[in-house]
Amino acid sequence: MITIKELHQRYQSGEITPQKYILDAINTIRSISSEEKDPAWISIATDAQISKQLKNLDLLSKEKSIAQIPLYGIPFAIKDNIDAYEWETTAACPDFAFEPAKNATVVQKLIDAGAILLGKTNLDQFATGLVGTRSPYGAVPNTFDPKYVSGGSSSGSASVVARGLVCFSLGTDTAGSGRIPAAFNNIVGTKPTPGLVSTEGVFPACKTLDCVSIMTLTAADANIVLDVMKSNAQDRAIEAQFHPIPKTISSFARPIRIGIPSSCQFLDDGRYQKSFNNAIENVKGLDVEFVQVDIDPFVKAGKLLYDGPWVAERFAVTEDFLNSHPDSFDPSVKKIVQS
Repeated sequence: MITIKELHQRYQSGEITPQKYILDAINTIRSISSEEKDPAWISIATDAQISKQLKNLDLLSKEKSIAQIPLYGIPFAIKDNIDAYEWETTAACPDFAFEPAKNATVVQKLIDAGAILLGKTNLDQFATGLVGTRSPYGAVPNTFDPKYVSGGSSSGSASVVARGLVCFSLGTDTAGSGRIPAAFNNIVGTKPTPGLVSTEGVFPACKTLDCVSIMTLTAADANIVLDVMKSNAQDRAIEAQFHPIPKTISSFARPIRIGIPSSCQFLDDGRYQKSFNNAIENVKGLDVEFVQVDIDPFVKAGKLLYDGPWVAERFAVTEDFLNSHPDSFDPSVKKIVQS
């Protein structure tokens, strides 16, 4: 496993070339998938797609130095509800698949910055779910223990980063679809402020709330990718005004405060409650201060996405397809959307 920063430094030093690293990476991905179907992937780059991207990278490197190309030769993957030219977009529904006319804005920005797309990843169908099991392409297992779920809906994107198959991936995040699978697979999940990153070319779950999320091994890597993906100079200025660069953890005032829910009614299973209590006990030995937080408003807001008015947005974008292909839906997804 290697971070974006480490691989970029190796390219600059001449220790390795993108041609060698990318070909090794795609061959590893294909080898894993040929031995036993890897449910994290819906589609994997062909030789022609890899060759075309490497040629474009060659042209880019003639115009700028490697140091000036922030994602030079960095392999990445995208959730398959995000458009990439000459790749099908399925949203994990084969009968819904279509070929987009162009790249999603974020994908184009990444390619322009030197990144190499290796594949499109599995998801809870139409980005509806937080488990990573609602897909005809298979359930994506947890990276560390297949008895556990990987989290969703960006399950495949989390899995391929956690296993070191790519340096970063894109997911989407409306109600946790990026951060939850990242947490479940022990990587960093970043949800940008809504509006900071374009969602043009992303099939909507709830269009007014959707964000393109980033999955990386480190927060520093996430910052590199986010800087490339930001929509424009005005957005950068706004973010700098309201979100100044944070201090390093070592320089925060002590004790560090940790919020814990004043009520845990949302933990509807005794095992969850026990695990949560164990986590709190483990932290008590550190130099921290616990602060009780009323999270009921957040729980209520979350329920609006699956049990309330925001379900209407999911219905609006899938209504015609639902009426013409009712049997193409995952049963759980269908139940939510039809409500």
